[in-house]
Amino acid sequence: MENEFGIIPTREHHSCVVDLLARAGRVHEAEDFINQMAFDADIVVWKSLLASCKTHGNVDVGKRAAENILKIDPTNSAALVLLCNIYASSGKWEEVARLRGSMKERGVRKVPGQSWIEIQSKINVFFAEDSMHPERDKIYTILEALWLQMLDEGYVSIQMLGSTEHLQWSNELHPHYSTK
Repeated sequence: MENEFGIIPTREHHSCVVDLLARAGRVHEAEDFINQMAFDADIVVWKSLLASCKTHGNVDVGKRAAENILKIDPTNSAALVLLCNIYASSGKWEEVARLRGSMKERGVRKVPGQSWIEIQSKINVFFAEDSMHPERDKIYTILEALWLQMLDEGYVSIQMLGSTEHLQWSNELHPHYSTK
């Protein structure tokens, strides 16, 4: 890149290469690239690799990526949650329990997911499992209508596959929805 185009690769360029390799499932190559970089990898680089390890089911590289994130930021909940998910996806339930116990001991808590939308120049913020939003009932009524429309169009969620029971709008199918 430097010789051919006269551009000195920055940390961001390296981060993009890692992300592209990892998303393509070439997580070992991405890890090797990180280890050969001229400077220390930051959290962004390691998180790119970790997220792809979840997608591609690579426990070993995922564990190393999480360990490197935790060296930089020992309370990084995203790294710990992703690693838990990697372990769970591969059936390593003892590791899941160990890691969750460790998180609890250290007081590390998952930061709730949040979304926002601007409607008529007003920003509306929503948190995962938020039961306090002033328009909660209206929001969930619309979500239910959208869900039913998806079902009418043939959508089948992973939780539904193999189910012969009557499907209904519930916590079981929608963990973020609660009628409580």
